[in-house]
Amino acid sequence: MKIEIVVDPARPAPPASLAARVAPAPAAPTEGARTGGGRPRRGRGAGTGAGGPRRRNERPAKSVADLDAEMEDYTASNAPAATA
Repeated sequence: MKIEIVVDPARPAPPASLAARVAPAPAAPTEGARTGGGRPRRGRGAGTGAGGPRRRNERPAKSVADLDAEMEDYTASNAPAATA
């Protein structure tokens, strides 16, 4: 692969200082951050909207013994049949 870079020697680019290259970019002011008067923005309230607040899972948590029993049943049912 060959890459050619064409530079006009009559107009050299001004070198950026080390501080300008290392410093973080200045943050642009956001228009949404208004302070003072005006009508307040109406957002969705906490826990409101379609369906109301989320409910917790109604199923009880499985114990380690239950999970082990399920895994043994699963591996036993999916084990290949022994050929004699």
